[in-house]
Formats: sequence, structure tokens, C-alpha cells
Amino acid sequence: MQELHEITPTGLEAIIYYIAFLIGIGVFGFVISEYINLLKQFKKLDYKVDIGKGIARVIKFVLGQKRLLDDPFSGVAHFLIFWGFMIIAFGTLNFFGKGFAQGFHIPILFDVFKTPFLFLLDLFSLLVIIGVVAAAFKRYVLRPKRLSQSPGALFILMLIFGLMAFDLFSDGLNMAAQQVTENGSFVGNYLASMFWTVPTDTAVLWSKIFWWLHLVFFMTMLSYVPMGKHMHVLTSFINVFLTNDSAGTKLSTPDLEDEDLESFGIIKVEEHNWKDLLDGYSCTECGRCQDVCPAFNTDKPLSPKTITMQLREHAEKKAAHLMAGKGDEFEEDLIKDVITDDVIWSCTTCYACQRACPLFIKQFTKLIDYRRALVLNEGDISSQGTLCLKNLEKAGDPWGLGQSARADWYQDLDVKHISDNPDAEWLFWVGCAGALDQRNIKVSRDTVKLMNAAGVNYAILGTDETCTGDSARRLGEEYLYQTLAQANVEMLNELKVKKIFSNCPHCFNTIKNEYPDFGGNYEVVHTHQLLADLIKSGKLKIDTAKIKREKFSGDSKITFHDSCYLGRHNDIYKPSRDLIDMIGGRVEMKRSGDNSFCCGAGGGGMWLEEDIGKRINEERTEDALATGAGTIGTACPFCMTMLEDGLKAKDEIETHAVMEVTEILAAGV
Repeated sequence: MQELHEITPTGLEAIIYYIAFLIGIGVFGFVISEYINLLKQFKKLDYKVDIGKGIARVIKFVLGQKRLLDDPFSGVAHFLIFWGFMIIAFGTLNFFGKGFAQGFHIPILFDVFKTPFLFLLDLFSLLVIIGVVAAAFKRYVLRPKRLSQSPGALFILMLIFGLMAFDLFSDGLNMAAQQVTENGSFVGNYLASMFWTVPTDTAVLWSKIFWWLHLVFFMTMLSYVPMGKHMHVLTSFINVFLTNDSAGTKLSTPDLEDEDLESFGIIKVEEHNWKDLLDGYSCTECGRCQDVCPAFNTDKPLSPKTITMQLREHAEKKAAHLMAGKGDEFEEDLIKDVITDDVIWSCTTCYACQRACPLFIKQFTKLIDYRRALVLNEGDISSQGTLCLKNLEKAGDPWGLGQSARADWYQDLDVKHISDNPDAEWLFWVGCAGALDQRNIKVSRDTVKLMNAAGVNYAILGTDETCTGDSARRLGEEYLYQTLAQANVEMLNELKVKKIFSNCPHCFNTIKNEYPDFGGNYEVVHTHQLLADLIKSGKLKIDTAKIKREKFSGDSKITFHDSCYLGRHNDIYKPSRDLIDMIGGRVEMKRSGDNSFCCGAGGGGMWLEEDIGKRINEERTEDALATGAGTIGTACPFCMTMLEDGLKAKDEIETHAVMEVTEILAAGV
């Protein structure tokens, strides 16, 4: 069979090709070097990268497109485009090689695997075209709110479509001109058959025209990609690999005694580490973070997507000043001018944005650093937040009730103080709400009932317990948080505590994930985890028939609301559901599990007045009511308060109940 001769420019065409190639590579190199120079103006990473976990993340989330495929329509379209480019990259190398030398080819692919490789090139070129059409349909016909209708998005889709189409048509016309076909090139062969009777000179001319169009589109794309959101094509692998797995569940612990610190938190953009700016380069502006944000969904001014874009744009505007060593002369302030107070204080730290982002971009942790700057440098916080912090400082609890009040809830119960049971296997960390809030005191009392029934060897701190500092930290008062944390760790270590259980996910998360920074390393579980294990081992017997008689004489359907700090922050979803399933009648809300919607209390929201847009707890209450369940199960004292308030606002408090799952189980003992 006659061999196909590939197009290779000669003479003047070759000179034009070389010039175009050098211009494209030069522009690309210049833009990338400018980005690198800007990154160098930012701080170094303050954490160690786990190489093994980084590689695993890249395989699962970049190569496997895991988070994108959670949205089947756009996910599949992106998957086809991504893998199409991965395969076609080899064809592109061959394309440029042919531009320099007649008969150039990649040895292994074209000497050993030529037929299957040509098949894959044609297949993925076709799949990319399908992916582009699907992406365009979603963006410009379905028009989901999360996607910005920017000219750049349309431009890049046109470039990608053109790249694939021009390459296929060039190959097909070249085959037709030479009256040959290629084994494996099924699309090229089909196109060749369409132009088989076209005069040779005409086929050669159009084959060259499409070849040159392919080159122009590729060089345009090479120059354009680093100039906007499509920079993620180059940075996604790096960004996902460098992700700090603990970011969110464990906030950073700055050295507040560092005498070189001019201010606390982050005031200037260059006070971020360079990975924070890389987040901005990597953002695809897909809006998945915005879609799941409780603040954005209730008409607050916060959009995680917008924050990332604003950070990137502000850094680029300030770039010339930073590189000239004149950053202080730049007049636009990151906080106030770019990211406003209302944006900063709208965040509930629910972690939904970071869990939804395909490229693991950190959003709310940046907001915590901005809160630290506002609170520690300027004392800028609402009156409600100020009251909470003052109460924590003076009384050790957000209500200001004091240590002595922590003894009231257990006076008539069979529960031992740790001083009377120093060898206790478990410490029951009751928490501020569990000891001081009347509604949540019932949960604490029922916890004691269940633990005693199971014969658990445990003790409490009583009046020695104080707040973990979770709310202080997430409200930006890092100094107060560290003071509380250090005192608690010192006490727990002195008591030789090893194992802790708590009803409060906020206490659980703080002690488990953040206290190790202060030398506090303990085995920490949520009460539902411990109860599930006790029942499974047979140490705790639950009479489910009794529960149904006493608690669910009528409607026995229960819907469970996932606490953000138990669920997304710590991946604990199953134990609470296992406990509910013993009784039966569980129905899930539309937004549940990893996609659960926040109650609005996280990030210090429990103590702040929500006066912009719709109340988040009311939005979540509507999710629960839509299930038709008469009972809303919870695993968090804050969630319980917020959902009961939501029922009151909806005038459903008389017909529906919010119950901590522990309360339900206690009826069966």
C-alpha cells in the first residue's frame, strides 16, 4: 500500500512556520515567567507536602476527574476534553516535529503502535468535539447560575473545536490528495472518502489551509491560556499535588509571640503564601464552590468563586509594585477595598466550598486570616461577636455564666468527676452547650444514662472544664483561642487523659485536629461513634419497641441533618445513621451527607446576628420539612438550636421535633 506523505512546510512556508513557532513559544515563556516572578513575592509554604498523598490526589482527582464527574453532564464533557488533550498531546508533538523535518515521527508510537495510536488520536479528537459541544450547550443554553457568561469561555471553546476539526480535515484532505488511507485513522479515512474525487491540487491546497489554521489556533491557544482562567490547564496538577489535606479541619496556628510580626492575620495580598496565589491561577471559575455555599444561596454578598478571582486580580494589579519593592505604595487595600467586611463575616466555615472544588482551592481559610486581621489589629467585629469573646475571656463560656454553673446539670446523676475516677478509660467532654444550655443539658443527661447502661468507665471535668476556643478561633480572636487551648491541653495532659468523647462536633474537631499543635494528642470520638460501637459489641442494649412507643407513637419518620464539623470536616456520616436505622423510618434530605447544607451556626455564626438575605437555618429547615419527616435528627448542639429556631420561624414547632440522636436512643434504656 502506498505510504502517506505528511505535510511539511518548505521554502517561505518553512520560514513563516519557524517564526510563528518561536513567537508562540516566546509569548508563552514570557507570560509564565511573569507569573513565576509574582509567585516569588509571596511567602513560602508553612507546611510539609506528603508526596504519596499528593500523587494519589492527582491520580484520583486530576486524571480521574472524580469531583467533576459528580455532575455527570458537565463532568463527562470535561472528562472527554481533558483526556482528549492528554492523548492528542502526543499527536501535537508529532505535528510540530513534522513542521521541522519531512517524515518526522515519534519512534515508539509510530514504529510499534502506529495503527492503535492513530485510532486513539481520531477517537479522542472526535470525543473532544462532542465534549466541546456539550460544554457549550450547558453554558449557553442551559446557562446554570454558577457559570459566568464570559467571552473568554466561548473563545477557548472555539479554539479547542477548531484545533480538533482542522486537524481531522487536514489529514482527510491529505489522504484524498494522495489517494491513500491510514489503518486506524477511521475519521480521517471517512473524510478522505468524502473528498476522494476532489482535484488533487484543490485537496492539497485545502489540506495545507487547514494545517496552517490548526497551527494558528494552537499558537493562539498557547499564548491565551496563561492569561486567564484557563491557566488551570498548566497548574491543576501542581495545585492538587501541593494541597494541604488538613486545611479547613485544622486551621493554621501562627506564632503570636513572633517579634518580627508587624500585624496579625493577612492584611496585604503578599502576606499569603505562594500556594494561595496558585489557587487563584488554578481557579476554573466553574462556580461549584458557589453552588454549595450557604451564604451565597441565601443572598449574602459572599461567593467563594469571586473571592478567588478577586485575590488573583488584586495580586496582578499589584504585581509591578511588588516586583519593584514598592508594595506599600499600592493604594488598593485587599481588605475593605477588595474583600469587604460583609463578605468576610458571611462565611460559616462549613467546608462545602473546598470539598466541592475540583482543584482543592482553599477559600474559607483565607477568610479566617482576614478575620484575624480585623479582630486582632483593629478590634473590628460586631457587637454580638464582641460579647461572645468577652464572655469567653472572663467566664470561659460564650454566655458568660461562669465555671460554677457547669456543675448544675449533673448534681442528681451517677457521674464521677475525674478527680474521683483518675483511671477512667474515657473523659466525657461535655462542652459549653451541653453543660449550660437548657435544651442541650437534656442530651448530656441522656448521654450519662446510656454510658452508665453500657458500663463505660468514664469521668467528667465538671467545673474544671472550659471552652475549647472553637468559636474564638473562627471569629478571628486567635490570641484568646490559643490561651484557652494551651490551658486545656496543660490540664488534660496533667490528668493523663488518653481518650475523649463529646456530643459537640466543634469540641470534637478542635480537640482532635487542632490541639496537637499545643501538645494535646488524644483519641477523640463523637458520642455517636462510641454508642454505635457499644451497641455493635453488645455492651449496650436498646429496646427499639420502647423507643417507638415513647417517642414515635404517630409519625416515625426521621430525617438526619449532618453537622458540617462532623461530616465534611471529618468524614463521619455513618454512625448517626446506623443508630437511627435501628428504629427505622430514616429519610434523607435532598442535600445530605457530603452535600449537606449548613445550619448557619458554624464559624462563630451561632453568636452573630444574620441580617443580610434569608436566614440560613430557615433554608435548611425547609429542606427537612420537604422530606415529610416529623423528626429532625441531629448530632450537634448548635445545629439543634438553629433548626428549632427554624421550625419556630416556619410555625412548625408544634408539629415537628428536633432531637439529638442520643436522646432518641436513651428512650430505649
